[in-house]
Amino acid sequence: MRVQDQQVLNLRPGAQVRVEGTPKPLQGVSKSSVEAVSEELAALHYVPDEVIVGMRTSRNGSLTNLQELLGARRVERFSGETPAVRLKLSPESDLATVLAFLREHPDTEYAEANQILYLDEFDSRERVQEYPLESTIPNDLHPDLWGLENRENPEADISASEAWKKTTGSNSGPLIAVIDSGADYEHPDLRPNLAVNGGEIPGDGKDNDGNGVVDDVYGFNAFEATGDPMDGMGHGTHCTGTIAAVGNNGRGVVGVNWKGNVLPVKIFHDRGLTTTDSILRGLEYARDRGAVITSNSWGGPAYSQAIHDAFADFPALHIAASGNSGENTDREASYPANYQLPNMISVGASNSSDQPSWFSNFGRETVDIFAPGEDILSTVPGGKYEKKSGTSMATPHVTGSAGLVAHYFNKTEAGFLKDKLLFSTDPLPSVAELSVTGGRLNAAAALSDDRMPPAAPNDFWVTKTTPTTARFSWTVSGDDGWKNGPASSFEVRVSSAPINRENWDGASPLSTQRGLETGQHLHAHFKQTPRTEPTTLFAAFKAVDEAGNRSELLTTKAVLPAADTLFRDTFDEENTDWNAGGRWRLVSKEGRGKVWSSKSGEGKGAFSELVSPSIALGENSFLRFESRQDFAWSNNVFVEIGTGGEAWDRLDTLEDRGEWREREYDLSKYDGKSVQFRIRSENLGAREGDGMMLDNFVILGRTT
Repeated sequence: MRVQDQQVLNLRPGAQVRVEGTPKPLQGVSKSSVEAVSEELAALHYVPDEVIVGMRTSRNGSLTNLQELLGARRVERFSGETPAVRLKLSPESDLATVLAFLREHPDTEYAEANQILYLDEFDSRERVQEYPLESTIPNDLHPDLWGLENRENPEADISASEAWKKTTGSNSGPLIAVIDSGADYEHPDLRPNLAVNGGEIPGDGKDNDGNGVVDDVYGFNAFEATGDPMDGMGHGTHCTGTIAAVGNNGRGVVGVNWKGNVLPVKIFHDRGLTTTDSILRGLEYARDRGAVITSNSWGGPAYSQAIHDAFADFPALHIAASGNSGENTDREASYPANYQLPNMISVGASNSSDQPSWFSNFGRETVDIFAPGEDILSTVPGGKYEKKSGTSMATPHVTGSAGLVAHYFNKTEAGFLKDKLLFSTDPLPSVAELSVTGGRLNAAAALSDDRMPPAAPNDFWVTKTTPTTARFSWTVSGDDGWKNGPASSFEVRVSSAPINRENWDGASPLSTQRGLETGQHLHAHFKQTPRTEPTTLFAAFKAVDEAGNRSELLTTKAVLPAADTLFRDTFDEENTDWNAGGRWRLVSKEGRGKVWSSKSGEGKGAFSELVSPSIALGENSFLRFESRQDFAWSNNVFVEIGTGGEAWDRLDTLEDRGEWREREYDLSKYDGKSVQFRIRSENLGAREGDGMMLDNFVILGRTT
């Protein structure tokens, strides 16, 4: 292990940044910007003294000037539409100040810490078993491979046996990169299906093919930048086995692809961690080797522009695990699965009863598909076999199916593969509201040869509008021109301009339900925050069958009415009906006029309260105000609503600091009631500053 790697392994979350030795040009960075970056860093693990920078300009000398200014050296460069570089800073650098400076520099697109991510492995260790290398009947379709063939609940598998009637894959087929902890390339159930780099002479210590990596015969170790992707922890080997363990060889297990062309790319250290630069290096290697599908059974909550751009610039289909926190990723993101890219699929895990696994993340807008991921038997290092659980295990089921589709149709475009996988899912009531498709992977249906599109419905129209919503409705049409049951899926997109075939892809998609029978009435809902002017919204519709064939385009238009102003106070008048206690004062701020402020250094008491007058709500009520928090890091502001008496409901806890922001809250559950609002400012560890400031308090809705 290199010294640098040992440093990485010993890092703690929220490592403190240094403050001494800041170059003079960086001393002009605003204190609030540095504090905001410091708060961001406190939630991350990161490599000390390194940054990833996306360069906006290729002007000669721009990068050199930055390096000289920062006292940094360029360690690595990554290609892409926005070229990125990894810079090593001097040990005296203040990382937060450097990042704040770079984000404001005209030559940079973005700047971020070199994150450390951890392999999100959730395995059933109490149920792990080792299976001997022995024949099973039929051949190597082991009875515990329920995800491929579920003998107790036949409806809960991916219909692999039916898919294999059409294709079992090919060793010369589409290249599938497994971006993970590597693979045991000596495993007898994997080695025949691994992509061998014919341009390398094994073990000669030379870079025979001139790609910058020595002896990369079976793949790439991006963490160590070597040609040895041997898996020391087992996660990547397990995922690789589900994708393409050798089929019909009378031993162990079979993968979704009996024959495969799999490229192990090791981005994780054997202790289960990786860094942003390792991920970028691994994706670049897989792209340069020609991978058309990548499998990504890893993730974390922190967004990275560099990693986002690397996936976006790599024109393969990227399949990613949604995560094992049991959370709604519509609200709590997990990346890379949450990167909203047209070539990304997010996968949740299901169990042998066709129910979502208890640990699986879910999301009506962000998790695309479910697949078997609980108690999954597959290969592990040393020629062995174990059961593991997690969305990590669900993801390779989808990846393997993508490989079958790409080989069978001899088409590798990401959009084509994604359509085939998503529109062919088996609809499940248990995940209907937990994923985009509302279904579980069906490998056989994804291989459908159907080329006849479904009929367009006779109706697509607006059935309801409010200041905040528009409802679009249609009647489920038949597949194959009304001949064979209902069209299975529907696409509805909206835009501020009329939608046609040419600009369809640029319009915003809405969530839709599955069609279960012809004649069924379905709806798609658009939501917005209320506006004081009417909103014109254009919508378009297509019916889709299980093979991804689409009907002709239908269009309609909705006009969302303007909201009424039920209450407004800019606090600029001499008199106000607000009741202020504790530190709250009405003060003047340049550029804003009068605002309420709970200035930290004034008044006594731990809590200060600001209470609004009584306000009568109408329909579709909505609160909007602007605020800024400027006080000690341990302090908070509580936004509350009351309907009389002593009980108050909490709408929000404001914790962000340093900038004015607009806040918005849906109050529709209080429609028709008279309410008051209370802003409680907690000032326990106060420092100099303006506390919380409040301005432009507005309630919109419809008068009754």
